[in-house]
Amino acid sequence: MIFVGILNIWSFIPAVIGMIGMVIVRHHFAACSRDLKRLEGANQSPIYSYLSSTINGLKVIRSHHVEQMCSKEFLSHLSNYTQAFFLIVVTERWAAMRFDGVSLIFVTLVTFSSMFVRMYSQQISTADIALTLSFALTLMGLVQWTIRFGFLKI
Repeated sequence: MIFVGILNIWSFIPAVIGMIGMVIVRHHFAACSRDLKRLEGANQSPIYSYLSSTINGLKVIRSHHVEQMCSKEFLSHLSNYTQAFFLIVVTERWAAMRFDGVSLIFVTLVTFSSMFVRMYSQQISTADIALTLSFALTLMGLVQWTIRFGFLKI
C-alpha cells in the first residue's frame, strides 16, 4: 500500500474507503460464520454417534427388522448436517461477492484518481498508473484472502 501511495498519493483515499468496506463486510460475515460453524459442529456429532451405534448393533437391528426406521433416523441426522453445511457455503459465497464488490469499487476509484492526476497535473506516467493498478489488484486479493481466512482480526 505504501508503494501505491508513493506512486499516487490520492490512492490513499480509495484505500481508506476500501478498508472500511472490508471491515463492514467482515463484521457481518464473522458473526454469522461463527454461529453457523457451531451449528454445523453440533449437527455433525449425532451423525458419527448414530453411525457408530448402528454398526455396533447391526445384528440386533437386522434381527428385529428395523432397517427402514434406522435408515430414516440416520437420513434425518444427515439432513440436519447438510442444511447447516449448505448455509456455511452460501454465507461464504455471500461474503466473497461482497468482498469482490468492495475490491471493484477500490480498483475503480484508484483508476479514476490515477487518470485525474495524469490528466490535470501530469505528475504520473502511464507506466506508473499501470503499476499502481497492478499493485492495487494484488493488494485487494491479499486483503480478501487474509480477512476471509481470519488471519486479520478486525
